[in-house]
Amino acid sequence: QMDQPGIAGSCAAFFAELDQQVQKAGVLDPGAFRVEKYPYLRVNRFLASFSGDIRDETAFNAWADRLQDLDQEGRRHEIANLPDRIMIAGERIGAPEAIEQVVTCGDVLRNSDFVAEQARAGLQESISAPDDYITLRRVIGLYPISKPFILWGVRNWHEDVHRRFTVQPPADWQSVIYVPPDRPGRKEAGEIITRTKRDALGIPLFTSAEQEALLQFHAPVWEVESARDFDLIGTPYWAAPGRLAVDTQKPTVYTLLSFTRFGSEILTQLNYITWFTARPKQSALDIYGGPLDGVNFRVTLDAAGVPLLYESVHNCGCYYKAYPTHRLQVREKIAYQEPPLILQAPEYDPGSQFITVAMESRTHYVHHLYTTDGRRPSDAVSYTLQDYGYLLSMAHTAGARSSMFDQYGIAHGSQRLERYILWPTGVLSPGAMRQYGRHAVAFIGRRHFDDPHYLQEIFVRK
Repeated sequence: QMDQPGIAGSCAAFFAELDQQVQKAGVLDPGAFRVEKYPYLRVNRFLASFSGDIRDETAFNAWADRLQDLDQEGRRHEIANLPDRIMIAGERIGAPEAIEQVVTCGDVLRNSDFVAEQARAGLQESISAPDDYITLRRVIGLYPISKPFILWGVRNWHEDVHRRFTVQPPADWQSVIYVPPDRPGRKEAGEIITRTKRDALGIPLFTSAEQEALLQFHAPVWEVESARDFDLIGTPYWAAPGRLAVDTQKPTVYTLLSFTRFGSEILTQLNYITWFTARPKQSALDIYGGPLDGVNFRVTLDAAGVPLLYESVHNCGCYYKAYPTHRLQVREKIAYQEPPLILQAPEYDPGSQFITVAMESRTHYVHHLYTTDGRRPSDAVSYTLQDYGYLLSMAHTAGARSSMFDQYGIAHGSQRLERYILWPTGVLSPGAMRQYGRHAVAFIGRRHFDDPHYLQEIFVRK
């Protein structure tokens, strides 16, 4: 693209210069994957799943719109996190001008790249989202030998969870209860999914107000068995350059909208992500403990806007649990090498009840998922809902900005000792906290939290 004449050529040069500065500063946002030869597009696993399905130009344009949106979102964070002013063609430009140029130049290059049907087909054939496993580690790490031991550990953990998990409140916990902000009316939230227009791919086109209403309506209550500060939900911030801390005086739950596929349907998913200061170490040799911890609770809504599936996963991608509602049935044969842990969801009426996620002290394992009526306990603490994007460009003390995650998607300073034992699984830094979109959730085989096909691989409709 560099040799294209005129404006397209200068736009290609703009992206090349911007990429160079992002790379040099080490501020690449790894939440979505770059698309080779198309610097104005990025892809995630959900959008990659459409390659090969797109039959006409309208659907292609809807797909390309979303790929371009992903790039613009990533670049907004990268530009904000650049330590120096941006230099383009020998001139300094500010962040707003750079973002404007990302949009304008993206449109210019896209209009010149995809005139021919052949070019559109070529993108579909070449695009893919890489998995989050390092194959070389599996080759040199005697993965086949370690597999039986890892599977044995997984089975023991499954058995232990099945023994302890209930859909009732915990009996004898000293807990802190966190309640969401006031939620919109049932009718308003229920109609959002059914009335929202969909694009040519079948993906809902929510307004930001509709997204907010959905996220508020389905926001869970959190119950945390509380021993000390490390059990308090808080707000991550930069305590010093390179050192993250969590302000437990400000309970915040970070929200993110995602989509998945179920047969021919596109379903909406609501992610609610908490952060703790740490999973405290029980001893110096505790391989699982370390700074930062947290849990993502995800609600998948059906086409009528009613919860179909709940899931929880720790922010390391560990301890994945699925809680299907009574409208889903587990398949007799699941193709994944490492079986997912499947529990049950309580009967729940979103109009008059809250769903409560109860986590034990220290480990923050989810041991109970239960419903309560809409009343708020008098000693409950209110939490704030905040867009997940805030974590991807947080202010430093010196006025600079940085993502909570490095360019491999790992939260700064959150590494665990287990990475020295589990590296043959091919997972990068097992146990470390990760950016959404980079969660491998199995040590055996390959499975990701944002795998767009997992729902139909594991469940069928009753």
